[in-house]
Amino acid sequence: MALVFGDCELDLERRELRRSGGVVHIRAKVFDILSYLIANRDRVLSRDELLAHGWPSLTVSDAALSNCIVSVRRAIGDDINNPRFIKTLRGQGFRFIAEVTLQGAKNQNVLRNEYAAHARDDGLSIAILPFANLNDDAKLDYLSGSLAEEVTTALSRFKAFSVIAHSSSFQFNGQENDIKRISAELQVDYILEGNVRYADDKFRASAQLIHAPTVKQLWTEGYDGRIDQLLDLEGDISRKIVTNIAPEIDQEEIRRASRPPSRDLRAQEMAWQARALLDRSRAEADTALYARGMKMAEAAAAQDSQCRQAWWTISFANYALAYARQGANPKALLKRAREAAEKLRALDRNDHSAYMSLGWISYIEQDFERAMMFLDQAHELNPNCTMTLMLIGTIATATGRVEAGYDYLGQAMRLSPRDVFLGFMLAARAHSCFALERFADGVEFSRRAIQREPHAPANHMILAACLVGIEEIEQAGEAIRAQRRINENFLRLYLEGKRLPFKERNLSERYVAALCRATDAAEHATGD
Repeated sequence: MALVFGDCELDLERRELRRSGGVVHIRAKVFDILSYLIANRDRVLSRDELLAHGWPSLTVSDAALSNCIVSVRRAIGDDINNPRFIKTLRGQGFRFIAEVTLQGAKNQNVLRNEYAAHARDDGLSIAILPFANLNDDAKLDYLSGSLAEEVTTALSRFKAFSVIAHSSSFQFNGQENDIKRISAELQVDYILEGNVRYADDKFRASAQLIHAPTVKQLWTEGYDGRIDQLLDLEGDISRKIVTNIAPEIDQEEIRRASRPPSRDLRAQEMAWQARALLDRSRAEADTALYARGMKMAEAAAAQDSQCRQAWWTISFANYALAYARQGANPKALLKRAREAAEKLRALDRNDHSAYMSLGWISYIEQDFERAMMFLDQAHELNPNCTMTLMLIGTIATATGRVEAGYDYLGQAMRLSPRDVFLGFMLAARAHSCFALERFADGVEFSRRAIQREPHAPANHMILAACLVGIEEIEQAGEAIRAQRRINENFLRLYLEGKRLPFKERNLSERYVAALCRATDAAEHATGD
């Protein structure tokens, strides 16, 4: 039986979607959600119902559904701003609105049970855990962690995988690996774990790939070599993973994911150490660690000008400092960030992180159009990069494409549920909820963002705005007072229109009005 709508044809027997006569390759979960929407097109389907249908007996985040709806729309050529097929009803759910012709079915009710007969697993997802350091020297932890990060980066370039971001997987570093618990928390199908031992100028490493639902070991491999061969190890491991769990992947993608290694292992080690210092600085709020990380990254690039990790770390360190407005000269920071990103792009035109960095730099400079140009390139090269998805979602929300922004942010959170930037993602999603007038959801996201980053003034601001939306004015005033204790001048900049998170005029006006009400409540409570 086939369902025909617009220029699309959904073949339930073959589980195939055709558009304008050509086959559109989609994930099984996308097929299931689309067919369910069509089968129940006489009513609105809530998010809870779609989650229960698409992920039975599983607890998954709202982001999983949002990501799936985005994929459905992309597959059938629907425009969220001018929908022909799927309409979003704020606070209610989704409804399929197009006319559908059934071919090969005796009656309309056949469709309701037909899709269930062909159910199969969703697309592949994998988490790469930090390789255990079997040496007593804790100083070598960064090296075993960096090996896992290199494998994660290599696999992220394959579009057939959803790869959990390294920053989330790294949270399990040093723990006894409980595969069932980790797979449930990260919601993955496969887990790669391993260990590394170093002695003199040699290393010995082992890795094993585990099917998470069954805890079945698919393969294990041991590696011996000289320490200067360590950078070649990640390519070998990633190719073996592809062979075992996705043999249908095009070999061209495997070649595309291969990158020439740095010539100097010492420079690579320094770059990894610099990145570790930056991450520690964010977690511990220690600016001295950040300065050490920046200095070490520059030293790594001086050691080996071909070291891509060094140039990426230099770029990231500088634009992150400029974004936080913590440097004495933001323009100089952005200039150095751009120089490093361009150097990285010159070394490897297929390195997504170069385009991602250039996108962030343009975003900080408020050049959204240029930022999206770079981010689209980054996303094409690596669809699993959470920093790219996070910024695409933020810009989409800021420019009025709020549903798309909400979905992109959800995808980033799904790929990295324990990310060091999760507070940023939660706050950005709260802004999306404010724009969509889903204020209760916005309050929840805001409060979670504050739990992660209590000293970020913007988190308290969006909480106040969303509380006004549900008429909790007294609590909104409390949020403004909390913000003022962190940064007295931050609110003034917003009210003057200098740092508003929205560029669309109507959204900006609504946001300022909400903040004014919250500010009045705060001042009334204190007698100002």
